[in-house]
Amino acid sequence: MKIDGDLAEILGMHIGDGCISRTKRYAEYYLGGDLIEEREYHDRWVAPLFNKKVSIPVLNKKVNYKEHPKVGIYGFHIFDERIVKFFESLGIKSGTKINVEIPIQILKKMSLSKRFLRGLFDTDGNIYFDKNRSAKKRFNNRPVIKLGSVSSKLIFQVFNLLISMEYHPRIKKPYKGKRDLNEVHTVLLYRIDDVDKFVEEIGFKNPKHYTKWLIYKKFGFCHPKTTVKQRKEMLENPNIFNRTFVS
Repeated sequence: MKIDGDLAEILGMHIGDGCISRTKRYAEYYLGGDLIEEREYHDRWVAPLFNKKVSIPVLNKKVNYKEHPKVGIYGFHIFDERIVKFFESLGIKSGTKINVEIPIQILKKMSLSKRFLRGLFDTDGNIYFDKNRSAKKRFNNRPVIKLGSVSSKLIFQVFNLLISMEYHPRIKKPYKGKRDLNEVHTVLLYRIDDVDKFVEEIGFKNPKHYTKWLIYKKFGFCHPKTTVKQRKEMLENPNIFNRTFVS
């Protein structure tokens, strides 16, 4: 099946936060995110895109999101062989993501690669702001974009894509947390010019990430312990930001 820009972004979302499960009795598709911080992203961007390109063409109906407060998740499950076969036709396999990789069609076209990266970083990536340790006042004003995965192949593919787009990414040494069964591989963009370029060329559709960037651009730094709601309030009323972090 031919992959266009919308499908490339959906595949990035899937590799980030989606899951396909197959047994002898059923086939299941799942996609979701954080119940509070990513609900707007799913309602306003993911759901319309997924309905347009997948759910309505394949099943003739829209996805049905559900809240899962106990685990803090907001997402949808589809128990239908047709959806699973649809993703398999695009080169996506069921099961663990330890060997997941970017479909060849996407790697061959830069416009598709950019849309894929947006979907992937929106769901599984992060933007955060380190403190400038050399400054007298140590504000969180050094932007870093990060992506981690248990798939070393995926991370090296992303690394090489970013190189081909004239970024200067860095790969960190793999680590294994207390609860991690597999090593986590990480790619970073840490140059300010690269982060600016990424936001301009690839961008974020997820308010969880984009509002951090807007706060940084407006006020010069972004405190790590803020929510999407708080950041939106600060953008609308700068006095809130000043009272909280400056005064």
